[in-house]
Amino acid sequence: MELNVKYRDYVLDEFQIQSITEIENGHSLVLSAPTGSGKTLVAEYLIEKVLKTDQRIIYTSPIKALSNQKYRDFSRLYGDKVGILTGDVVINRDAQALIVTTEVYRNMAIEDPEAIADVSYVIFDEIHYLGDIERGTVWEESIIFSPKTVRFLALSATIPNCDELARWIESVIDHQVKVISHNQRAVPLSFLFNYNKQLLTFKDLRSKLRGKSAMTEGPRDRRAKKEGDFRHFDIIRQLRSQDRLPLLYFVFSRALADKLARDTAQKLDFTSPEEKARIEEMVDNCIEKYQLHNLETAQNLREELIRGVGRHHAGLLPQLKELVEILFAERTLRVLFVTETFAVGVNMPARSVAYDALKKYDGRTFRPMKSLEFTQISGRAGRRGIDKTGWVVVPHLPRDLSLEELQTLVYGDIEPLLSQFDLSFNSVLNLYSGHKSDEVRMILKRNFAQFQANKMLPELAEKVAKIRYEIEQVMPRCPEKKNDFDEFMVFQKKMREKVDTMHRQLDQIRYGMRGKRNRTYQEDIEKQFSAQHQEMLEQERNFICGRCRSKNKCVSRYNQAARLRKKLNYWRGLLEEQEELQLPLYERKLELLRQLGYIDEKGLLARGELASRIHTEEIAVTELYFAGYFHECNEHEINAICLSLVYEHRRRASNNETPRPVAKLPEKLKSARGFVNSLARQHAFIKPLETRICNLMLAWSQGCAFEDMMAMADIPEGDLIRAFRQVIDLIRQIRDAVKDQSLRDKLLNCLTCINRDIVLATELRD
Repeated sequence: MELNVKYRDYVLDEFQIQSITEIENGHSLVLSAPTGSGKTLVAEYLIEKVLKTDQRIIYTSPIKALSNQKYRDFSRLYGDKVGILTGDVVINRDAQALIVTTEVYRNMAIEDPEAIADVSYVIFDEIHYLGDIERGTVWEESIIFSPKTVRFLALSATIPNCDELARWIESVIDHQVKVISHNQRAVPLSFLFNYNKQLLTFKDLRSKLRGKSAMTEGPRDRRAKKEGDFRHFDIIRQLRSQDRLPLLYFVFSRALADKLARDTAQKLDFTSPEEKARIEEMVDNCIEKYQLHNLETAQNLREELIRGVGRHHAGLLPQLKELVEILFAERTLRVLFVTETFAVGVNMPARSVAYDALKKYDGRTFRPMKSLEFTQISGRAGRRGIDKTGWVVVPHLPRDLSLEELQTLVYGDIEPLLSQFDLSFNSVLNLYSGHKSDEVRMILKRNFAQFQANKMLPELAEKVAKIRYEIEQVMPRCPEKKNDFDEFMVFQKKMREKVDTMHRQLDQIRYGMRGKRNRTYQEDIEKQFSAQHQEMLEQERNFICGRCRSKNKCVSRYNQAARLRKKLNYWRGLLEEQEELQLPLYERKLELLRQLGYIDEKGLLARGELASRIHTEEIAVTELYFAGYFHECNEHEINAICLSLVYEHRRRASNNETPRPVAKLPEKLKSARGFVNSLARQHAFIKPLETRICNLMLAWSQGCAFEDMMAMADIPEGDLIRAFRQVIDLIRQIRDAVKDQSLRDKLLNCLTCINRDIVLATELRD
């Protein structure tokens, strides 16, 4: 169909026109394009199209911050036709366009499919998160359990196997899925690498290092080495002199982001008097509005922002992060130190991007960045319609990174998307209760991991068939046409074992006895063994095979076939394993749930019913409930228990840092901790309760002021507020799952105690 090349005064790129054409033709679509290339515009077109009908559309995102941002953006465009549902935030849940986190959509698809029966399209933003180790399963389950009538728009960063992803989705939803892959950036990137305080292209860097075995063997700048973290000053000064600001400086440590921002603001100043006055007014209004006068972070950030320097990470209060985003969008900030989440959660490009390091801690270990990560972060450089070139700067080259590895990271192929599918107990319970066993088997075969494994099946099957053929070829064919060869080989094995035993006994006699008498005894034993051996040889000749001239040749071929059988068993086992990857895991978890009293042969028991409605630490929550803790504890104690369930303590920046002493816990909290920790010792999938910040929740729940609570805290305020929002989400899950009205009323009071003041004010910010 003929389409206008303009939409909302934007001149559409070819890939956007193609995408809209496929949408108009009623197809599902996987759209892969670089960061900042205009994928969101296609999503907006689709939303407007659906809003003109009587059907609904759901927009899913990987993180709450992005969901909240999209809700604000779409609300400005479409008003009260937009709602949001993220677990801890519920606004206009029946809206025609609903913004949700992917987890929320998955839960709706599994537990309440009727609620999405009138949904015609689901938009999966950042679908490459399907390859995330921690959360990738959520994306797969969302697609697998979606109604067959729904169409998908899957938006992804550049990935090499988007065709494979589309074919998998197609196999699940039984209708055509189109693929549009756009690799050209709207603003081209130029990469620069620091070498002795010079920013060089890769070509020039290679020339400088030609003939050297390692990147770090060239001449080293003593001052740069001495300054350590201060090397970033030189980078910023150079970019400033070349008119290449604003700069997003990516750092994989919050503490380092804070330090670099503080140090930079002390040495450099980027703002005019007019800008300073404007920034000061905005910051002071924020501090006054949320009563942050005594918060050290807010005061430090104020001084940095006034000089045109900022920082942005999850440890900051959402209100302060939002302020930073506004100032950066207004171009009053010239340098912003950010962590990796900025590349996902905030659509704010800059002229330049710099990296503090090319290694990161991924929650398990320090590792080199992946090409996909490097590409996505680098994609924040270059503003469409503003910059002719986006600049990407690598100030520090790791000692153990070769030029070839650097070239692969920057210019090489991006890693393919790989499935990380792993069934949770919640998913197992819902599968068991909602489907027959043969249906479960089919569902478990529909995940992306199985789809990718299926590509190996023909090769594995061919391998198995080849080994079977080899066995047939080497198996001895008896010239006498007799069938006693297998019996003969069994006899041969027994004979070898007896001979080996005889030789061991003779050796013990030879080396363990001395003297003439003992020599006589040894000779007698040897005669006995010789007679036994002769008898065995006579028995061997009773077999036709034992008298045959081809005996040795046949035995050799038989042994060769035995070795091939071992090989066959290995490859056949691998083939069977690949044919049904998830079924053994499902059956193991099912058996464990049976042992724990969550299911029986008829279906879910009371424990299973509750756990099937909980998506956070479902087993621990269920056991606490049936042990009576939610009934016996008051609202503040329940809030503290739930905080200890959701909170994950971050590693300290320094091992020398002394943690503050934890206030004495109430007896019921001690009891709950002992109860859950006892379960954790029995079952590795249950994590111990993290009670070190329970005193903060107890204080807040009982009405403590935010500043007074933070005076007792030794964790960043952003982490604490986010944990409180997670508690709100968990308590809502529990309240929706239980039927006891008095407990439901108590849990509603729990929410009221937490969701106030600054916590309430963060609803649509974090």
